[in-house]
Amino acid sequence: FSSNFTQLPHLAGTKENLHLAQQVQAEWKEFGLDSVQLVHYDVLLSYPDDTKPNYISIIDEHGNEIFNTSLSEPPPPGYEAVRGVVPPYSAFSAQGMPEGELVYVNYGRTEDFFKLEREMGINCTGKIVIARYGKIFRGNKVKNAELAGAKGVILYSDPADYCAPGTDPYPNGWNLPGGGAQRGNVLNLNGAGDPLTPGYPAKEYTYRLDKASGVGLPKIPVHPIGYHDAESLLRNMGGYAPPHSSWKGNLNVSYNVGPGFTTNYSTRSVKMHIHSHNEITRIYNVIGTIRGTVEPDRYVILGGHRDSWVFGGIDPQSGAAVVHEIVRSFGKLRRKGWRPRRTVIFASWDAEEFGLLGSTEWAEENAKVLQARGVAYINADSSIEGNYTLRVDCTPLMYRLVYSLTKEIPSPDEGFEGKSLYESWYKKNPSREYKEVPRINKLGSGNDFEVFFQRLGIASGRARYSKNWNVEKYSSYPVYHSVYETYEIVERFYDPTFKNHLTVAQVRGGLVFELANSVVLPFDCRDYASAVSNYAHIIYNLSRNHEEELATYNVSFDALFSAVKNFTEVAASFHERLQQIDINNLIAVRSLNDQLMFLERAFIDPLGLPGRPFYRHVIFAPSSHNKYAGESFPGIYDAMFDIKNKADQHEAWEEVKRQISIAAFTVQAAAGTLKEV
Repeated sequence: FSSNFTQLPHLAGTKENLHLAQQVQAEWKEFGLDSVQLVHYDVLLSYPDDTKPNYISIIDEHGNEIFNTSLSEPPPPGYEAVRGVVPPYSAFSAQGMPEGELVYVNYGRTEDFFKLEREMGINCTGKIVIARYGKIFRGNKVKNAELAGAKGVILYSDPADYCAPGTDPYPNGWNLPGGGAQRGNVLNLNGAGDPLTPGYPAKEYTYRLDKASGVGLPKIPVHPIGYHDAESLLRNMGGYAPPHSSWKGNLNVSYNVGPGFTTNYSTRSVKMHIHSHNEITRIYNVIGTIRGTVEPDRYVILGGHRDSWVFGGIDPQSGAAVVHEIVRSFGKLRRKGWRPRRTVIFASWDAEEFGLLGSTEWAEENAKVLQARGVAYINADSSIEGNYTLRVDCTPLMYRLVYSLTKEIPSPDEGFEGKSLYESWYKKNPSREYKEVPRINKLGSGNDFEVFFQRLGIASGRARYSKNWNVEKYSSYPVYHSVYETYEIVERFYDPTFKNHLTVAQVRGGLVFELANSVVLPFDCRDYASAVSNYAHIIYNLSRNHEEELATYNVSFDALFSAVKNFTEVAASFHERLQQIDINNLIAVRSLNDQLMFLERAFIDPLGLPGRPFYRHVIFAPSSHNKYAGESFPGIYDAMFDIKNKADQHEAWEEVKRQISIAAFTVQAAAGTLKEV
């Protein structure tokens, strides 16, 4: 399947991706699902202009273009004749031809702009900034640049972040070639889905905002380039020296910050030419179901996206192939007369790359039934981003399930023959918070679980094979979102025997099977209690950097700790009751299962987080500074962030107190849902 799905580009909104949807639909039907539907939405997408290519130039004092960045990536061997490869671009970039001095802003993180503005006194207003990819979501880089007053953003892949030591550029190795560039959207949607229909499904009848005032659209031009082109732009940078060695990448340049070029070249400027356009385009999800026997009104969802930037060798097709195999397995059981206890829904999402649009629109359309009936959502994007060990991000409710499941799956790793996946995972990545278990991460965002977890409060999890983050410092994987992400790079370098794909299929499929089939839901609320307690201590310790203000403004965490203590006690006694249950008493089982299912829902605040109405989970949210990372107690965290630089200290600390009270209320209310009825 992996090879089949990666022969052509499958960009969202193109006929190739519709054809793939129709193929997936036909094959899922053949595999034996009860029903398989194509569900369409009309959403805002963004494409380059075929007739006016995007590029960046260096301009001399006479206005001549003396250097231009390349218009496309050199194709990998065997793909020279493939049509429909979209050139590298930043989806949803504003149009424009800004010209100005360049400022190098490192990774474009909040702390990088603080360093420039506060410590070095460099003003980015009216400048074009160049930021290296890595560390944080690209949309956050663009937002930070916009807030700093920049009039354009150039994103580039530095070899320090996109070339691993000891391997060659593709095709001889798995590193990014100098002509490769990373596509990707630069939205700041904060969970809104389609920019023109926030909160509602993008159907024919839906009212739309006008195209210019869509949610999260950048107001300045943005464009990505490779490191060969970046070297030409950075080569003669003048101005300030890099403030720290951590601002230096691996190109043969000074990494001077600017603004502008050195004295000899000071008459030169940089000009961007960006002509991409946004258009409302039809997208297609494939939704397949197997109806449950005992509880057909309880849904376990396995979803992953189908659209890719180009061939999608890793992202998403290494994941879509796994979903396909899981559907085939469930279909095989189904044809033998088996049915799950609960309904299982399989989804092939469209337009994930354009802001999680397919999954979010479907969840918006089905929000009422999902919040009433959704048991769990398992995400299935890329199955591999390395070949070192398992990586899991999930709700604390699923910790025990993940640990017990991985103990039953054989490890694919060298040197762990005859041992379990749990053993190799624990050996290679032990937890920092808890003794003698492997590490599990918080859910952030940047993938299709976002609407289910952060907006609707449906227990969610994801698993894939990953790299050794302690050793390998490069960001994501080198060829991410480039034309070089092919079937061959997977088959030759990442997973030649597909044994890691198989392991990921066993984990994802096993999670879905257990969640859909266990009589009692395999959720452990005591692990949520430990996690919430741990997060409360973390945020309290953070607050102790401001002892004086805590006293002055009478800030107390007592209510939160009291709520956490109550939650912990109630969770323990709920777990006791669960052990005593008579599993033949269907109503008693259903009642306790509903308490477990609705526990995640209990952490949802209908008002959402400040300024982010679609992030409604009080315990977890995507970080305000990096969409990819999860933050715990995000309301309190954001209220305290950089608080010493807020103008009105009284007002700032009042907001911290408000956020602590919201957190305390929510944890206490969640405890109330677990009490004996």
